[in-house]
Amino acid sequence: MKNKYRILFFGILMLCVLLAYMGCTKDETTTGPTNNTNGPYYPVTVTVLGPSGAPQGGVTVTLQNPPSADSIFSAITNSLGIATLQAPTGAQVIIATIGVFQSTITINVSASTTGNIISAPIKLVQNTALGKTLVIFAGCENIEEVLADTSIGYTKFDTTNIDYMRARVEQDSVALLTYLKQYTIVFSDCNCGDEDGYPKLARLYGRYVQQGGNIYGGHFNYMNLQYIFPGYYTTPGSGYGDSLKIINTNLSTALGYSVIYWSTGWYSPYTNLPANSIVYAVESGTTGSTSSPQGIPIIIENHVGTGKYVYTTYHNQDILSTPRLVGIVRYFLYNMK
Repeated sequence: MKNKYRILFFGILMLCVLLAYMGCTKDETTTGPTNNTNGPYYPVTVTVLGPSGAPQGGVTVTLQNPPSADSIFSAITNSLGIATLQAPTGAQVIIATIGVFQSTITINVSASTTGNIISAPIKLVQNTALGKTLVIFAGCENIEEVLADTSIGYTKFDTTNIDYMRARVEQDSVALLTYLKQYTIVFSDCNCGDEDGYPKLARLYGRYVQQGGNIYGGHFNYMNLQYIFPGYYTTPGSGYGDSLKIINTNLSTALGYSVIYWSTGWYSPYTNLPANSIVYAVESGTTGSTSSPQGIPIIIENHVGTGKYVYTTYHNQDILSTPRLVGIVRYFLYNMK
């Protein structure tokens, strides 16, 4: 019996020692603001402006050195350019990024449950280190005018013209592909409808996209897509809607609206799209198709390989006269990467 009491007493004594040891060796990584993996964290609200100084929606804001990969340390700005994320106390660096635009700001986060509202906005600037841009001039579209608009501020890009591209693809398509691959984004102006006579260049665009490139273009760019995706973009769509309906949540959130009056007309819409396409906007009040059930597609993102080819049925410069419509182009220009 005495032996049993001794064993019990010894066991209790060892448990007390173990508990005392654990209390003395508490994980010190939970005490510092920059190494705090368990919190507490506090709300931080920031405002992001585009290059023109106007609020910019759709921007990803994130901590430069988050305590973990948790999504609470990142957020997307709304149409007012506002986003709220969580952060530990102390000095923190916030990075704002959209496409090839990026800026940072250093703030001091206080232990405030009501939140930290940062009064100094983050203003985006074009960062060529995030990707180079090429504009291919052609006859019926002037995307370069949209890029240069003061409400967008996309000023750093190289240029060439469609005739040069067509001649060079015949001389050395491998060299031309190498040339294109130095650019993260290529803007392809519509050339009035003769695109169907240059399948070799269209297929080269397809190879560029397949290997991670990104192309953006309007109207007769669909002829390039017909060569890249044989059998698609062949069924015409017709309707009489006078408004554009945004069906993509990210786009409508960034813009602050989902339907807007459209007075510039629609050019050559097609309803049979590749299976992996994403439709961002349709013509309101129209009957679409299996690949675009909510209406005739107006803005489509086509995927092949690891890149994308964004196609608009309209000439992009047509919407410069309507400030609210400019926001649509701006969203895609900033999100092409």
